[in-house]
Amino acid sequence: MEPFKEITQIGNKILPVKIFITELSPSCTYVPPHWHEFIEIIYFLQGDAKVQINSSYYDIRTGEIVLLNSLDVHAVYGFSKYLVLQFDTTIATDLPIEFNKLFPFNDDNKIIRQNKNYIDYLETIRHYMEDIISKYNTKPLGFEIDIRGSIYKILAAIIAYSQTTSKNEPSYRKHKENLQRLEKLLRYIDEHYNENITINDAANILNLAPNYFCRFFKSTMGKTFLEYLNFYRCSKAEMLINTTNIPITEIALLVGFSSIAYFNRVYKKYKGHSPSIERKKIILYK
Repeated sequence: MEPFKEITQIGNKILPVKIFITELSPSCTYVPPHWHEFIEIIYFLQGDAKVQINSSYYDIRTGEIVLLNSLDVHAVYGFSKYLVLQFDTTIATDLPIEFNKLFPFNDDNKIIRQNKNYIDYLETIRHYMEDIISKYNTKPLGFEIDIRGSIYKILAAIIAYSQTTSKNEPSYRKHKENLQRLEKLLRYIDEHYNENITINDAANILNLAPNYFCRFFKSTMGKTFLEYLNFYRCSKAEMLINTTNIPITEIALLVGFSSIAYFNRVYKKYKGHSPSIERKKIILYK
């Protein structure tokens, strides 16, 4: 799997939909930055969180909704519980809808806040998302048609909401082009994250000048190249801590950190606690 692009099966040809509840807790405090081709709607059921959408970060409260268009780089941080609806654009091929024009293009407008101006949109989307998860879990006769109808209701609410926001189609095309341009580098990081990768190395892979590369990477991914590389290495380290008995000092070297002190500092920055506490949690939950 490419490191930032989520590739997953979304239902089937009859019903290309996936709906589930995610809960972030002390044992799992974040969903790392990623992007995908399908559309995603998140409804926050409990707790507060910080959500990254492309290069911006937003504080989200209970009852608010996040609209994620295809290709939006996004992540969720903080203890929270939320309902996720994902669906492929093929679900509405019988409708005259261009999905890349459906959601707001301005990232600030992808958060539907709890205020009097947007309460009708919130209630409509929430109602039909909860209806979908009920039908999805129980699967009564004809549930596929029922779910498809609920998604159409959600899309209608989003279209109405989007009409209150400005659109910028060129920014969508540009973002897609930038992600495609970065794929070669992201694959390289996935294969060589445990090696010494400098900014010059990364810039050369994309045939860009280092200064321009730094600006280009941050504007596209929402993190500097070093932040992304360290975050990726820490995610690999977390997996090793949770699935092996390899000493933490050795794990630091295996994922590309030359200093255990630096590894501890960076890991705590991104995960909220030290690698040793992460391992103690594994023992505690066994």
